[in-house]
Amino acid sequence: MTQQTDLMTREEVLAMLDIKPATLYAYVSRGLIRARPHEDGRKSLYLRRDVERLATRKRGRAPTGAVAESTMRFGDPVLHSAITQITPHGPRYRNRLAIDLASGGASFESVVHLLMTGIWQDSIAEWPMQETPTDVLRFLSTYDAQVASADIGNLLGMVPFALAMHGRGARELADGAAVQAARAMLHCMVGCVGFLGPQQRFVARERNENIAAHLLRAAGSVVTNARLRAMNAALVVLADNELAPATFSARVAASTNADLFGCVAAAIGSHIGFTTGTSTEKIETLLFCEPYDALDTRIDRVREYGASLLGFNHPLYPGGDARADLMMQIAGELMRETDDVTIDEHRRRNTRLTLDFLERMRTELNAHAGLATGLVALARALGLPDGASTAMWIIGRSAGWVAHVMEQRTQAFMLRPRAKYGFGAPVDAETFGAFEAPASSLAAR
Repeated sequence: MTQQTDLMTREEVLAMLDIKPATLYAYVSRGLIRARPHEDGRKSLYLRRDVERLATRKRGRAPTGAVAESTMRFGDPVLHSAITQITPHGPRYRNRLAIDLASGGASFESVVHLLMTGIWQDSIAEWPMQETPTDVLRFLSTYDAQVASADIGNLLGMVPFALAMHGRGARELADGAAVQAARAMLHCMVGCVGFLGPQQRFVARERNENIAAHLLRAAGSVVTNARLRAMNAALVVLADNELAPATFSARVAASTNADLFGCVAAAIGSHIGFTTGTSTEKIETLLFCEPYDALDTRIDRVREYGASLLGFNHPLYPGGDARADLMMQIAGELMRETDDVTIDEHRRRNTRLTLDFLERMRTELNAHAGLATGLVALARALGLPDGASTAMWIIGRSAGWVAHVMEQRTQAFMLRPRAKYGFGAPVDAETFGAFEAPASSLAAR
């Protein structure tokens, strides 16, 4: 699929903004537009995202519609939320920095409980056993040995709808049993990672097994203390990132009084779009693919399409994404685990080459790895099969989706934006009008 380049020439910027070269230089010096060196060393290229943001501002704002229109692209806040705050150091979950929770060894189960209820309990090691319904297991068994790595997102998207069958979705709404429903859904999703592992089928949870251990075992990885810590930390930093497109989809569904299963299914459908969740697949197939010795040949790909295709330089984290940095740090630590005899020298070497390449991109191109890149690097260090990073992202982020669904229900209004009609004009993401909600948090991926 062809992607629009992330970079613009000076002439293109001047034409789009209708400014003089001196004004462009002023914008660059003030940090409003970020520049990158041209390969010939004599000129500069400019980030299209920054230029388009300034172009939107220059068009001016009407009192309501135009303001709301601009919020749809990393703009002003559109919703009140007490769940997650975006900071330069990554997301803060209910006033607790995600990377601190992850590096401090907080369990994913405790973080899920914090996001959903606002209550911190650091003693939650695993949840009570909940059996996956027989009809759901029967449905999943039809895909035994038939799930390709690229299809794992689609399979996980079917899990919530399968769980909602036989009146379970209606009971979740009627009984207020969102916490129990969320736990059942997460365990079922983790079991589906088994389709990517050596068994190529659903792998049920064992007693006294937490999410991280279950996920590693389902993927066919040997469970060690170091790998448990790594997997748990990844799930924690993946849990929420405020109003990402998929999270917003979950909130829209929740505002219509859809059951929890339907809301999470809506979120997964948005998450596996080409520009978001499937970036992990593109990184696996276009960037971190064999041969690893040829990583230098992919520098131009990062330079031209790093942001739009591979998730480098997240707009909310211009100084680098602390979540990705933490996962790359953990990947490096895993490769230094001399006690783990299951890590062969070939994997250690390839992981080191990958991490060295990402550091080179940061220093030479100012290209900071995004969440998807850090996640794939860690999954490779853990020896997980292709597709596992996509599954990890969906499973981890489901915690945030559930929390946002529960919060949206308390706000008791329907999210119903307006469209700006123009005869014969294409409708895109910028045509949305004002929301029926007050502003408080920032739209994010």
